[in-house]
Amino acid sequence: MPANVSFKKTFLALERAIGIAQQRHTHIASNISNLDTPNYRAKDIDFKASLAQALESDHKVHLIRTNPGHIGLPMNSTHKVEPFEEKGEWNGFNWVNIDREMTKLMENNLSYRTAIEILSRKIAILKEVIREGGR
Repeated sequence: MPANVSFKKTFLALERAIGIAQQRHTHIASNISNLDTPNYRAKDIDFKASLAQALESDHKVHLIRTNPGHIGLPMNSTHKVEPFEEKGEWNGFNWVNIDREMTKLMENNLSYRTAIEILSRKIAILKEVIREGGR
């Protein structure tokens, strides 16, 4: 199959977008759950920058086992993104703004659902091609 017809890049991009959205959701949910924690600073992930970084690098790690008892690294491991502390306003208790966190949660949910929908449509196209190719 020619490279320009391949779904590989699309699937890789969608896989990484879904993974980053899941990681970001974890941090946003943590911010919301720590709303009543004194001196808590909200953490977040820059979705666009993280996705661009994930797509630019190939993340191939070549490890050599010197002992068969050593634990190996799975080659298809998820790209781990480091969160950063947000620069928010001090509300007298901590730096978490519930309105901003809920907005980020909705935006992240939209990114996640969009990637899932595109992935599901790509799979449906492949299923249709396979089904029609058998005729």
